[in-house]
Amino acid sequence: MSAPRKRHISSDSSQKEPCKRSNKLTTTDTKISECGSPSIDIQINTNASTTEKSDFRDNFLCLIKALIVPTGIGKARISIFKKQLEKYGGSFLSDLNDAELTHVIVDDKVEFARLLNILKVQNISEDIEIVTTQWLSSSLKDHTCKDTASYCISRPSTKSDSKKSEVEPCSSKSFNTIEKPAAQIICNDSSDYDSGSDRETGVAEERQGVTKNVPCGSWVCAHSSGNPRPNFNKHITDKLEALAKTYENTNDRWRALGYAKAIMTLKKHPKAIATWEEAKSLPGVGEKLADKIWEIVESGQLRKLDELTSQEEIQAINLFSDIWGAGATTARAWVAQGFRTLDDIRTKAHLNRHQKIGLQYYEELLDRMPRSEAAEIEAVVVKAAKDIDENMIAMACGSFRRGKATCGDVDVLITHPDGKSHKGVFTKILTSLHQTGFLTDDLVRQEDNGHQKKYLGVCLLPGEGRKHRRLDIIVVPYSEFACSKLYFTGSAHFNRSMRHLAGKMGMSLSEHSLNTGVTRKNGQKLNEGVPLQTPTEDSVFQHLGLKYRPPEERDH
Repeated sequence: MSAPRKRHISSDSSQKEPCKRSNKLTTTDTKISECGSPSIDIQINTNASTTEKSDFRDNFLCLIKALIVPTGIGKARISIFKKQLEKYGGSFLSDLNDAELTHVIVDDKVEFARLLNILKVQNISEDIEIVTTQWLSSSLKDHTCKDTASYCISRPSTKSDSKKSEVEPCSSKSFNTIEKPAAQIICNDSSDYDSGSDRETGVAEERQGVTKNVPCGSWVCAHSSGNPRPNFNKHITDKLEALAKTYENTNDRWRALGYAKAIMTLKKHPKAIATWEEAKSLPGVGEKLADKIWEIVESGQLRKLDELTSQEEIQAINLFSDIWGAGATTARAWVAQGFRTLDDIRTKAHLNRHQKIGLQYYEELLDRMPRSEAAEIEAVVVKAAKDIDENMIAMACGSFRRGKATCGDVDVLITHPDGKSHKGVFTKILTSLHQTGFLTDDLVRQEDNGHQKKYLGVCLLPGEGRKHRRLDIIVVPYSEFACSKLYFTGSAHFNRSMRHLAGKMGMSLSEHSLNTGVTRKNGQKLNEGVPLQTPTEDSVFQHLGLKYRPPEERDH
């Protein structure tokens, strides 16, 4: 082995690290960004007034952070859209690179290729949904956040993306739905980093709605997460993850993306980095990043990280970003106003209802709960459902179902096997759980499409020393149960892979259904196709030509 190359490590931070701009973010352990809704305290009980019920309806767009592209829409209509979105809890952003952006809204006639030309960009993050104005109009008309599946502008893919030989994650959002807190690049689970794309081949390929046979061997969803390869460079990736998170929180999005790709590469590397040249030879690692890697190898420290995290402003941004309901953009705004501590936020900042709740339970919501506690929470919701109808099915999904030792929150999915008795139970279950004091705070309630109903809130188990925990309750029709169970189990990385594989096969996968015969032209979906029968998760895997993977093997 050659002697390690001696390098001068510059502390100059004026230039960004060279990196290939990824066309996606990794969406995994995420956090809902600021909701611009009025500060309304909401309780559900048997005597709930019309006003209390309307509080939820008046907040139905609070998860939407949208950028509107004016081409073809007109100033007057744009003004109306902005006012209406903000009226119902959402907000408009002006920067495509804003980390909190969830949707780009375009005129119905704008196709993806033209949109890129209008925005003067090469691509748009896969974590951002591109929808037509019809989606917003329909949502406003029906006073619900409509499912986006019928309104999305589809994207073409590049040939180069399909040439990945490694098992790579897919670069698409985990099915189409409301995401639990907004996109973050960094997460605690190393397997959730996204370093490549199992994309479909051919730009502007026209599909005739015919299901295709696609080799599945290189897709993440075709492999078990049960035997993950060891990370021989954990001492390096831990430091780089912390640095990437800092860049993300300070809105240096592209640098954070570059680090995310390099981190994934390092985690896959079959041995510990021994020389500067070895680090430099890795995909996505330039000279400056190799310098940082070698600095960590030699000293165990990273001066750039120490320099940034020692800054009062950066410390405050990182602190505030962990408040549920406040994303990095809000955190930066608070810092710009001179706030530095949680007490500053508590006493001086103007907070919406979600942020007040997030601040009130700051430490508790950040603390991951043991698996046993998640099981207790599941049991409470299961009992409430079965008290209404003993045949009701209720089960915890998410990291709990994947067998994780700790959970950040609990997602409970509820349905009924007769396909109709799930109707009307949503409010009954919430009322029951409120009356017992189990549900303490309401965050979001969405009845977005008349089928699935979602509740995001805070719960507290009885007994001394218990902590407030995040709980999501989702009621779905039985016909959607298998796809919903697959989606809400995750991981997000695994879901993205399945969704993109379905797309390459001429299908479309969401938390509602797996559709076949989907026709696309120039990357735009021309029809929704026909839903396949998916009575079980196993049937979804079979339709996609995959071996069934139990939940514990989906923790990529």
